[in-house]
Amino acid sequence: MPMLRIVEVHAGNSVSGEYIVLQNQGLTTQSLRGWVLCADCYLYGDPAAASDAMFIFTQDVPIKPYMRVVLFTGRGEDGWYSTVDGKRAYVAYWGRTEKVWSHAGAVHLLQPASSHRIVHMSEKEASAPL
Repeated sequence: MPMLRIVEVHAGNSVSGEYIVLQNQGLTTQSLRGWVLCADCYLYGDPAAASDAMFIFTQDVPIKPYMRVVLFTGRGEDGWYSTVDGKRAYVAYWGRTEKVWSHAGAVHLLQPASSHRIVHMSEKEASAPL
């Protein structure tokens, strides 16, 4: 069972000071690819608002047990960095010019890639020989 969890949401005074910290609280390495951070508007059925407040991790970065991931809202260069407590964390940057999480009622961490995928084929595709 995936154990990537939100451990801190820092709503800074500026876009460069706003960030979210995730941690792998499981016993196995997790790939970062496919995880999604989103604000409450994701749950309200407004696709435009949801996509504006949604970050999808596309990097296939292995996150070992108890390692952290920090997503900054502002600009920077993704990579592994030392943190103030002397540990390493994978740092990702969204590249936004406006704050997102400071205005969110709650932040949700989703892993849609782990759900079952249902594929609908047209009649033509379904009747074609394999």
